[in-house]
Amino acid sequence: MLNPNLNTIKLNNNEYKLYSRQLVLNSVGIEGQKRLKSAKILFIGVGALASSALIYLAASGVGCIGIIDKDKVVKSNLHRQIIYNYDCLNQSKVNSAKNIIKNINNLCDVIAYNEELSSFNYLDIIKKYDLIIDSCDNFETRYLIDIACYKLHKVHIYGAIREFEGQVSVFNYKNGPRYQDIYPPYLNLQNTSCNSLGVLGIVPGVIGMLQATEAMKIILGIGEILSGQLLIYSSLNTSFKKINIAHVNPVGLQYNSIKDSKTSKINSSITKITTLNSLQSKQKNKCLIIDLRQPNEFHLNHISKSINIPIINLKSKKTLSFIKQNSIDKNIIIYCSRYARSILGSKILSLYKINNSILLEELNE
Repeated sequence: MLNPNLNTIKLNNNEYKLYSRQLVLNSVGIEGQKRLKSAKILFIGVGALASSALIYLAASGVGCIGIIDKDKVVKSNLHRQIIYNYDCLNQSKVNSAKNIIKNINNLCDVIAYNEELSSFNYLDIIKKYDLIIDSCDNFETRYLIDIACYKLHKVHIYGAIREFEGQVSVFNYKNGPRYQDIYPPYLNLQNTSCNSLGVLGIVPGVIGMLQATEAMKIILGIGEILSGQLLIYSSLNTSFKKINIAHVNPVGLQYNSIKDSKTSKINSSITKITTLNSLQSKQKNKCLIIDLRQPNEFHLNHISKSINIPIINLKSKKTLSFIKQNSIDKNIIIYCSRYARSILGSKILSLYKINNSILLEELNE
C-alpha cells in the first residue's frame, strides 16, 4: 500500500458521481478513491498488455498515468491492442493512447514519452512513478525495469503473453523476488514476438486486466498481492495455475524452484516446474537440459549446452537409455517453448521413472 498525504487530496462533486460504484465498497470508500487519485503509474510499452489495463485504471480514477513507447500504430496491432482504432493508424502509440484515455476520463493526467526506454533515461523516468507496469515486449527493457525498480524501490508488475498463454507476477514488492531472480540474464533468452509466433487476441486483455488489478490492490492496500508467486493462464483450457517461487539448492545446483501452491491443481506426475538461477559455468555439468522442440527451432536459438531431442523421439529405447544413464548424476530439465509440450515430455520421463524438472520459459508480448 502506498502512503500519500490524503489530507491534501480532495474529491469534487463530479468525482463522487463518476466513482460512485467504487465509493460504496467498504474496501475503497472515500479514502481509497483519494489513494487512487494520488497514485502515479507508469506503463512501459503501450501495446496489447497495456490496452485493457490503461482503460480500466484511468476509468477507475488513477490520477496520473505515464506511457512510454516509440512505436506507431499499424493495422496488425488492432486485433489485440484495443485502445486503438483505424483512425490511429500511422500515428504514435503514446499520443493516440493519451487522447483516448482523456476521452475516457479527462481528470486523469496522462504523460506521454514518445521514445524508447533505455539506459540513458530509464532511472530518470521510472523514479517519478509509484508503480511500474511492465507491458513491454523484449528482455532488454525488462532487465532495465528490474534494475531501476530494485535501485529505486519501485514495484514491478510483470505480464507476458504468447500464443494461448500468459504470465503475471509482482516483483520487488516488500523485498520480494525480482524479475531476474527467476529469469537471470546469463540465460541469454531470445526475444520472440507476436509477429512470428502469434497470439490469440483476447489473451493480452486478460493478462493486462490482471496487472491492473494488482496495481489497484497495492494502491488500496487490499487483498493478497501476487508477490512471490507466478500466475500462469491458459486460454485453451481456461485454467489459472498459481505457483509459489521459493529458492532451493539441491545437490549444489542453485535455481528457483516454483512449487505448487495449495490452491493449485498441477498434475502430480510433474516433479518440478523451475527456472534456472545462479547456475555458474562450472556447475553446468550437473544438469542435462533437454530441448523438445523441432531441430529447426533448436538451431534458431537455444540454451547453452542443451541437447535437442524432439518429443516425437523421446520414447525411443535408445533415447530413454541415454537419459537414464545421464540422470544418475545429473538434474534432468525439460525445456520447450510450448508449455503443453513440456508437460507431455515430463510425463513421458516420469512414466519411465526418470526424475525431471520443467524449465518455465519467459513469454513476451
